[in-house]
Amino acid sequence: MSLPLPLAPSCTPAPDLVLAAALQLLAERGWHGLALDHVAARAGLAPTRLRATWPSLSALVGAAVATVPVVVDRGDTGSAAGDLALALEHWSRPLGRSELAVAAVAEAAGRDPLLRAGVETAVTDAVHEVMCAVASRARRRGEPIGAARQQWITAVLGGAVWERITGRGRPVPTARRAELVESILACA
Repeated sequence: MSLPLPLAPSCTPAPDLVLAAALQLLAERGWHGLALDHVAARAGLAPTRLRATWPSLSALVGAAVATVPVVVDRGDTGSAAGDLALALEHWSRPLGRSELAVAAVAEAAGRDPLLRAGVETAVTDAVHEVMCAVASRARRRGEPIGAARQQWITAVLGGAVWERITGRGRPVPTARRAELVESILACA
């Protein structure tokens, strides 16, 4: 379960714009090249407005990366294996800009609880949501995935997603993705 993230108060102008600006800059410059002033400038706001909402750069970045699910359910293919394969189809390409933003803070997240909460939401919660959707469809098809098996698949898939993010998202060939899905489902 992820740690709670500070939410932007409703009086803040365009919090989505600020979070999007933070993600763009993270993808372009990485964590170490980011400053609250840069985000404010990109969002067209005074830095004091950002500081009133997010007490630190970590709080802002944690909230921003939490908005990026690094894996999403792509729909029903008729089988659990097909559903998982479809969810991982985008792995045939390098990391996208939003995924690069998450990757940019993944290393620093281990030492910062606000960053860690954002990265955990982006990765762990996203994997959990995908697996819940896959398991729900499998149950409707009469091929239930038991709770223990679902938990195991979620953990293994989560590890694979973390590896992709921390490994800077090199493309994964189709055959390797199919092998991954097959091994996840076979060993559970």
